[in-house]
Amino acid sequence: MRHKDREVTDAAEMWAGVAASPWMTMALCDGEEPYAVPLSFGVADGAIYFHSSRKGHKVELLRRGGAVCCSFVPYADVVRPDDGAGCKFSMRFLSVLAWGRPEELHDPADIAVAVRALLTAVQAPDAPVNEDAVGRTAFFRLVPDRMTASRHE
Repeated sequence: MRHKDREVTDAAEMWAGVAASPWMTMALCDGEEPYAVPLSFGVADGAIYFHSSRKGHKVELLRRGGAVCCSFVPYADVVRPDDGAGCKFSMRFLSVLAWGRPEELHDPADIAVAVRALLTAVQAPDAPVNEDAVGRTAFFRLVPDRMTASRHE
């Protein structure tokens, strides 16, 4: 990281930043071309859970088993200088990156954890589960191999 003064090294702080993010952007490899997609997600037990349709480009790439990189931004605000000078504008932000290889979930107990993590992320941890919809959905878990974070206040 170039700006060592902005580096966040505390794992708990990184995970808090992940959990506070309203969405993540996942970058996947599609041969020579990158493919990035915004996703809703949930967090539980040191893992990031997300879901997908069972068909489509994203799930095809995920099923190939390649590495992904996920970007989380829980906050980002423009900081305007007092004098309004254009070259003095800045950003206040926290950003977290997580790398790894997602695994598709097939075990009902794992899927139940994923569903509860996703519902908790939208402040509905005790909502009834539509089992029919769950049966038509692919669920994935990403346990990051590596995480980095940067903060500027």
